[in-house]
Amino acid sequence: MDNDNNLTKSIISPPGDTLQEHLNFIGMKSNELAERLSLPQGKIDGLICGKEPINAELATKLEDELSIPSSFWINREKEYRQELLNSEGEV
Repeated sequence: MDNDNNLTKSIISPPGDTLQEHLNFIGMKSNELAERLSLPQGKIDGLICGKEPINAELATKLEDELSIPSSFWINREKEYRQELLNSEGEV
């Protein structure tokens, strides 16, 4: 059962995956996004790997910079965190 739980966790996709895909699509590097958002590079790196959450303020900044609605980022974050909680309960 533990292997199933590990597999589930390995396929859960953080919002940062979507962010990285979009950055790749538009040809923007994460350091450029960090600079445009006036955030440290480490914050963007943490966001991309799912360690940093997307809050309302960051979602608004992403909307302003990337023209992707803040509601998308908030919902994506909420779904990701819920999937993590659900996968932890599946032991």
